[in-house]
Amino acid sequence: MKIKHASLFLLGILLYTVNYANAAGIYDNNISALNINMLTDVFMSYTNYSEKMSDLFAHKVMYGSMDRLDEYGDDGSTIKTIDQKQKSQNNSFIQHVWVNANHVNEDMHYGQNISEHGRFNLATIGATTRATDLKHGKISFGGFASYINTKMSDFNGNGDTVGIFSNYKYKNFGTKALLNIGSINNSSVNTRFNNSWVNVAADASGTFKIDDTFFVRPNIYMSYTFVASDNLYVNGAHISSDNFHFFNISPGAIFIKEVSPNWYGSLSAKYVAHIGGKNDIKIDGTEIRGLYLDNHTDIGIDVEHDYKQFVFGAKVHKQIGGIDGWATNINVKYAF
Repeated sequence: MKIKHASLFLLGILLYTVNYANAAGIYDNNISALNINMLTDVFMSYTNYSEKMSDLFAHKVMYGSMDRLDEYGDDGSTIKTIDQKQKSQNNSFIQHVWVNANHVNEDMHYGQNISEHGRFNLATIGATTRATDLKHGKISFGGFASYINTKMSDFNGNGDTVGIFSNYKYKNFGTKALLNIGSINNSSVNTRFNNSWVNVAADASGTFKIDDTFFVRPNIYMSYTFVASDNLYVNGAHISSDNFHFFNISPGAIFIKEVSPNWYGSLSAKYVAHIGGKNDIKIDGTEIRGLYLDNHTDIGIDVEHDYKQFVFGAKVHKQIGGIDGWATNINVKYAF
């Protein structure tokens, strides 16, 4: 996301040079863009809630599941009973409902040895539909709504977002697509401003079996975000920030393992390239150039446990580079 972002210290110096006093409370409203950058990967992860890690390990042989009669002395009636039960359970349009909580605590590094610390909390509810058979493959859909709380420097932010997504699978290949819109209202002692955004993202992957308990899934992720920026009035000065946009491109791989019955884990790694984000700021017509966020690497460990119709998940991710810090996640999903 090569996102341009002037730190409080740098912006204070620049304002001083153009004869603006009391500039310490003024902050580049790219702060919201930075929050959005941290959120985009989280939003895309919601598409995973139309599937479970355990779906890869459906090869397990269970009583009554054999395709021939007289398995374990069965005369075929068990298979018929199970099929009827499954059909009655599969009539619901919604397959999963889920709740999700994220916490991110990170430092953002820019040029000229300038860094900023930020954190955000995100609470989400969502649902996914049952997969529909197509001529080739299956497709499911979902939606979510989130509440966002952010903190950076002396600014606090509160906002919300809503999104929809699709998940298509054909054999061992899959694609995902997501659209979300959101808004964050930032405030400090001296000023407040709002940023809104539209984000679209897509992911393509292939899942390959290593052995009965181990799979690898290489993937490529891409997203585009458009941000609408407010203008600010602080201490009589007019601060303007043009609308802007940026791209993310992220190749990666996930290694998925069945650890023990009903317990699954994954190790993931990806490189996130930030492209664009040019957003010149003007103070009473005088242009100030911002800074650019560097690319970063993300390494994560995810754990999932199935219990009856519930799925419990937890994630810990470490970011290194332009974004440097930790992200944690817990989620609970109920399957109809």
